[in-house]
Amino acid sequence: MKLRERIRPVLTRLRRTPPRALPALRGLFPALWRRAAGRTPEGSCPTAAFLRRRMLVLPVLAVVSLALSAAAYGDIHGRTQRLRDRCAPALVDLAQARTSLELAQGQADVRLLKSTTPGLVELGETYRSQLTEATQSLSRVARSGALHKGQEQELRVVSGLVVAYGDKIAWAERNRTSDVLREAGVAYAEDMLRGRHRAVTPGTAQEPISILERLRELERQLHRENHDLAAWSPLTLTGAAAAALAAVLFAFVLLGTSVFLADRLRLISVQLAVAAVPVLLTPVLLAVGGFGEHAAQERSRAAVGRLESVSADDTAPRRIESAAREADAAMREAHPEGWSLTAGVVVPAGGVGALACGVTLFLYGRPYPAVRPRRRLP
Repeated sequence: MKLRERIRPVLTRLRRTPPRALPALRGLFPALWRRAAGRTPEGSCPTAAFLRRRMLVLPVLAVVSLALSAAAYGDIHGRTQRLRDRCAPALVDLAQARTSLELAQGQADVRLLKSTTPGLVELGETYRSQLTEATQSLSRVARSGALHKGQEQELRVVSGLVVAYGDKIAWAERNRTSDVLREAGVAYAEDMLRGRHRAVTPGTAQEPISILERLRELERQLHRENHDLAAWSPLTLTGAAAAALAAVLFAFVLLGTSVFLADRLRLISVQLAVAAVPVLLTPVLLAVGGFGEHAAQERSRAAVGRLESVSADDTAPRRIESAAREADAAMREAHPEGWSLTAGVVVPAGGVGALACGVTLFLYGRPYPAVRPRRRLP
């Protein structure tokens, strides 16, 4: 109660005090409009001076709006291409390699250790096809271009360990008649794959050593990059906001210029309006394309994000293929190539429109020579 009683007089004074910013804001727009329409307290601006200023101001605003719109859309489109062509396929192949290696180890356990006639059963084609699939998947990841230098080095280490793992399983198969050698070979290979027999100090972070640990770490890094790619970047947000502001200023100045032409020259400039159409249309089209591609990035990221939880069982290949199809379909539905082609057409068209605005105002100002001050003779 005491606090409320102390605050009440302050609130009362604030209510009685008229806000000083409101009158300034109320007078801001009329002042800007008078400046845009070439009006002064004494009347109107000189025609020649006004047209010469506007034939520079309008193209500059148009070019700034076009450049910022193209930069914002280019950032989104570049992220779309990297996510679609590099990161998403790399994550699919990493998940395929990881599950294939685990399934291969399961086949080795069944054929060499858990068979009813141990020592007499060979590995079979299922194990070899799983190991081949893992090797090919790792090769596709290396060629995808999604990894930086450190990750590429790590992938080469993993590929070498996979070869050593396959050699150790093959050695166990060759010595399958000896229970000791067969079991030792499979156990050593499993330790290379899973690292189960490594001593880990509780509460300490351990570097990934086994094959699956290294693969999961690569997957986590690429999933984080995928998340960053699908998020709004500072460049996109800053460029889009600045482009929208420049486009609004261009439209505002264009409207004021048209009013000036109608008042002073009794002229409704169709040429100026037609030239301004591509300038105003370009940011709108690029915004539509950018929002569509960003939504597709989110759907693709969500689809491949489910790969991290895919476990090695009989449904793993089907789930991985389903996630890959969903991510690819999300990108196709956004038509990024079509929007890129659209940007390649509308941005130059907007530049031509900006030039046409300047040329049109230059032609309107030619009959009105600039008033130059007379020089006084000494």
